[in-house]
Amino acid sequence: MDGRLNALVTGVSRRAGIAAAVARALAAEGWDLSLTGWRPYDETMPWGRTDSDIDDLVDELAALGARADFVDADLERPDAPAEILKTAVSTLGPITALVVVHTHDTGGGLLDMTAADFDRHMAVNARSTLLLAAEFTRQFTGQFGTGRIVTFTSGLPLKGSIAYAASKGAVEWITGSAAAELTEVGITVNAVNPGPNDTGWMSPAVRDHISNTSPAGRAGRPEDAAHLVAFLCSEKGGWVSGQVINSDGGWSTLRT
Repeated sequence: MDGRLNALVTGVSRRAGIAAAVARALAAEGWDLSLTGWRPYDETMPWGRTDSDIDDLVDELAALGARADFVDADLERPDAPAEILKTAVSTLGPITALVVVHTHDTGGGLLDMTAADFDRHMAVNARSTLLLAAEFTRQFTGQFGTGRIVTFTSGLPLKGSIAYAASKGAVEWITGSAAAELTEVGITVNAVNPGPNDTGWMSPAVRDHISNTSPAGRAGRPEDAAHLVAFLCSEKGGWVSGQVINSDGGWSTLRT
């Protein structure tokens, strides 16, 4: 992969998140970026946010030498993926990597979940991933073996977040099935599970608990997953496809 390439990263709504870290890591590796996210400030979220977050991130990426733009995206809408890819291609040119980081999770166990809540989780998390991957593939014009799709999942099962868990299970199977289809057109498809990741939502008590029980002695950081994504999107990552990769310091497999 010579020269600057173009990537689309979803879920870029605040500078402290994994998607922003992915954008930084890709920019540092020579990628130009089209970013999407849900921009309106939500005062109910524990980390808060200001609308300057995205503008500041775009400035950061420019300082790394990357062209970058941001578009608002409501991925519950079935027509949003096609619009996002069309905008990205018109702004940057053909897209070589798609990194799907956005997620929707309002919590809720089996007895709490309504049909509308379940449908929204599946639409935002699973259906949009499928449609984004399809639109990415339709516009892909790169050399054989250079296409990259990276999705994000979570450690399953998840007590108290049953719709979110179901949607992430769907993302994993979409990832594996898309990989089986897209190998013949030169696109790799993988999923990353970042484990408990401190993007600003953790209380001190939660952070201490995770640090004390993690084999690595700390919670994950956004850049941990971002470095893996950058590798998967690189030429060196081209032999990896159809995988769900735990990037969690051993949280999913080594705890005793």
